[in-house]
Amino acid sequence: MQRLEVISRFCLALALSVFLFMGGLMLPPLGVILLPFVAQPILVFSMNYGVAAGLGLVFLAMFVLALFAGEELAFIYAIFALMTGLLLQLLGRLKAIEHLVVAIATILLAATVSLLLHFFGSWSAMIQEFRRSASQQIAAAMQMHEKMGFSSESMQLLKEQSPQMIEATLQILPALIFLGLAFMVLINILLLCRRFPARRTEWLSVTDLREWKAPEPLVWGLIACGFSLFVPGLETVRVAALNLLLLLAACYFAQGLAVIAFFFHKNNVPRFLRGITYVLIVFQQIFTLLVVGLGLFDLWGNFRRLGKDNLTPSQAA
Repeated sequence: MQRLEVISRFCLALALSVFLFMGGLMLPPLGVILLPFVAQPILVFSMNYGVAAGLGLVFLAMFVLALFAGEELAFIYAIFALMTGLLLQLLGRLKAIEHLVVAIATILLAATVSLLLHFFGSWSAMIQEFRRSASQQIAAAMQMHEKMGFSSESMQLLKEQSPQMIEATLQILPALIFLGLAFMVLINILLLCRRFPARRTEWLSVTDLREWKAPEPLVWGLIACGFSLFVPGLETVRVAALNLLLLLAACYFAQGLAVIAFFFHKNNVPRFLRGITYVLIVFQQIFTLLVVGLGLFDLWGNFRRLGKDNLTPSQAA
């Protein structure tokens, strides 16, 4: 009976992972929702039945995709398989969550870039394809907006500025890919910690992410990148600084979210109000920038008073 249970869960994890992967690719609007969870069924199975069983499940999923969906999709799934293997090997070894996420996302970025170069043949061909795809998507969006009754003036403005928008997006494409990969890694770590709360202290040094803060030396990188943006005649340095600045801003955004979540939890704010706040933060740029600023100033303000709970009154002062 136990063997039958293991086999059934093995097949269920395999089916769920492949379904999430294929659904994310075949339904692009849902890809942002489905693809981050591709590795989760295999990770949960591995935590219950061993790393070797999980890795065997990963290789079987790749074989199934290569056999029935083609080698290209199997190669793409290999990115998720690599993330699964890295998480299984590094959870508990890199206990600082920022080190764990950055290390895995960096390896995945290198693998993703290598895979893209394999598909497109060169970096310039890949950029050209991305530019063409972005132009088509903007054109489709403009047609939809016209059908919805948007004014011709706004459509004309969007049409005039779309080339600049595409070029700006292409410049920060490395940072966007890295952040997407880091988000997938972080989501899977959080889900594992939620499913296996007893192992959270074994895996991470910070058991409650509401108390997480970015490493203090990062602020010097933020300052250096800010000055580099204004150095004339060094376009390559400016683009690199822009990408790094976006990554650092994401770190302080995460710290700002941790501060907000800390005070929501401390003051027992209703979940409905929390949800509205998070929606505004995600979809309103001004609130997003305010959260980044909150995370940055928390370095000096220490709004959560972290590290002072065990101090005497004189030490805290």
